[in-house]
This record gives sequence, C-alpha cells and structure tokens, in this order.
Amino acid sequence: MGKFIFTIQGEGRGHLTQAISMTQIAREAGHEVVGYAVGSFQGRKIPAFFIEFIGDVPLIQYESPSINYGNGSSVQLGKTAMQAITRFKTYCKSASSLEKFVDELKPDGIVNFYESITGLYFLKTGSKVPCMSIGHQYLLLNRHFTSIPEKRFDQFLLNLNTKVTAIGSKKFLGLSFREMPDDLEKNIYVVPPLLRQEVKKIVPIAGKSWLMYVTHYKLADQIISWAEKNKEITLDCFWDHPEKKDVFSPSKNLTFHPIDAEKYLAKMSTCAGLISTAGFESVAEAMYLKKPVMMVPVPNHIEQMINAYDGEISGAGIAAKSFDLEIFKDYLSDNRLANNDYEVWAQKTSLKISEHLDGLIQIKTKKSTLEFSDFFLKVISKLLQISPLKSA
Repeated sequence: MGKFIFTIQGEGRGHLTQAISMTQIAREAGHEVVGYAVGSFQGRKIPAFFIEFIGDVPLIQYESPSINYGNGSSVQLGKTAMQAITRFKTYCKSASSLEKFVDELKPDGIVNFYESITGLYFLKTGSKVPCMSIGHQYLLLNRHFTSIPEKRFDQFLLNLNTKVTAIGSKKFLGLSFREMPDDLEKNIYVVPPLLRQEVKKIVPIAGKSWLMYVTHYKLADQIISWAEKNKEITLDCFWDHPEKKDVFSPSKNLTFHPIDAEKYLAKMSTCAGLISTAGFESVAEAMYLKKPVMMVPVPNHIEQMINAYDGEISGAGIAAKSFDLEIFKDYLSDNRLANNDYEVWAQKTSLKISEHLDGLIQIKTKKSTLEFSDFFLKVISKLLQISPLKSA
C-alpha cells in the first residue's frame, strides 16, 4: 500500500473536508497519509476541525493565492489576479517549503486538492513523485461538461488557475454532482463528491423549517422584514456577525445562529430546504440529505455561478441571483421527488477513489495530458528563473 502527502487549498472548508473524506477512504483501503500541506492567505488559521482530525500527522502551512473579496462580499477579480504578481516571491518560498516537506517524508504519491503552490513546486523542482489533482474545478475542463454562456473571460482565468494547480499532475479527478463520461484525452476522470462519513451516517428527517447561510450580516434587515410577513415559515439562519456572538431571535419564527459546523449540519438534516451560496461541498451534502437548495452565488464568483447552474440541472434545487426568499417559497410549493440517481452515484465514491489511489502509485513516467500553453509555462518559469518543463 502507499504513503501519501495531501496538499490542500485552505480557503473555506470545502477542500479541507474533501481531504478528510479522502483520508478516511485511503485508510480503509490500507493506505497511509503521512503529511498534510495547507496553503492559506497571509497566515489565516487552519480550522480547528481539521487540526483535530489529523491528530499528530505532520502538517505544514504556507502562504498561497486566495480570492480577494475587497471590503465586501463580492469577488474583486483585479485584486485577485494582482496578488499572484505582487506576492510571487512569497509563493516561491512556499514552494521551497513544500519541497523540503516532500523530501523529508518521501511519499509514494501526492494528492493535490486544488492547491496552487503544488503546481509551482513541480515546475520548480521537476519532481518525479506521482501526483493526482482533485476538485470540481477539473471537471470544468472535461469536454463533456456544459458551462454557462456568460463571463467567458472570467471562465478563462478560472481555468488558467486550474491548470497552474495541475502542473506536474498525472491524472485529474473531477468531482461531479452527476455521472458523465471521462475525458481520457486529458486524463480527467469523473468521480462523485467526497462526502464525510459524518454526513453519510445521518438519517435525514423531512422537517418544516428553512435553513439559511447568510453571506453578510447586513442582509439581516431584509430577512427580518420577510419573516414578519411570512410567520408560517420558521427560519434558522447562520451568520458571522462582528458583534452578535450569541443566538439572536428577533421573532418567534426567526433565529440567527453564530457559525457552528456541527449545529449547521444537524439543522440541515431536519430542515425543509437550504438557502445558501453555491459552494460545491455544501450543495453536495444537501443533495445527499435530500434537501432542496436555493443556490445564490457570491457576486462575481465565477466558480459559484457555474456550480449553481450545474447544481440546478443536476436536480439540487434552483439557482438564484439574490437572497429573494419568495423564489424559494414558490419552488417548494411544487411537489419535488428525491434525486435517486444522485444517491446511487454518491455510493460509488469509495470504490472509485480507492482505484485511483492504487493507480497513482503505479504511475512512473506517464506525462500529464492536461494542456497548458507553452507561453504561460515559459512566463512562470522565467519568474522562477528555471528551465521550463515541457508541456503535455
């Protein structure tokens, strides 16, 4: 069996929970995860739930690129792109830290959860350690995937970043809400979402209350006003308020809760439906628990816009451009059947992931087939002051 290092993008909880799920699958298959490398923005703390899970397994943290939201909740595309240039020397140091970590632990393979520094590490070192990249973003490069027609330039930048993370990888696992063909020309294999064992153990209940994740506390006035006019509906809202750190109930049918992952999951298991952003992991969990979702992408967040579209056509619920609760009320008024195809698909995760882990450590010299422009490789290599690797 093999020894693996997991490299993980530490922004949010999505990739971290995916790494937990894959660790559980890897251990069941007899493999060992010997180290974790987490990239985060300017020393952002790694969440406690992840630290508690990995225990005494070696862990390093370094700085890596992150989405810039400016002073609000909207993605600042220009600032996000600029940090890749202004902080490039810092990212090179991060790649050196990862190089030292890999040299010390000597893994049989690396599994990359959409972490950009991993791509720089392979470009810088020319390492021969077999690497596999996993994430919903790799599915977007599959020729069988249908994306939204809008914001083509934003999609280009997203896919460019995805290819940077993929430098050095020999295969790519695209997490998907539904089954679709693999793209064998690019070595992109379609796999079900990586759901935590804690989620799979839940027996959901068809409750009556709505669950809501509030992206910005300033939306509270709008929600309070709507709740006053719809007293027959009970709302549980989770938010990150700078001052209100305790449970706050402005009315009998409306309660605001501070962020609490376990409490949120418990509420999801008993709710009638979920109103949230369009993060892949949250939607995948709701689908598994058979909870319809109204998916509201973070403004200017192209990946979430695509997720919302993909989630809707996959039977997760309805995509919306704003937190207009009337949209969800109308949606729930229709009788909706459970997506049994998704349940069958989700049950295949462990088998498929185990097969890909086994296959990864058998790879020796096979080249990546994810196309990456020679121009961009030369530009990055010039910045690193090394000889560029040949593109696939």
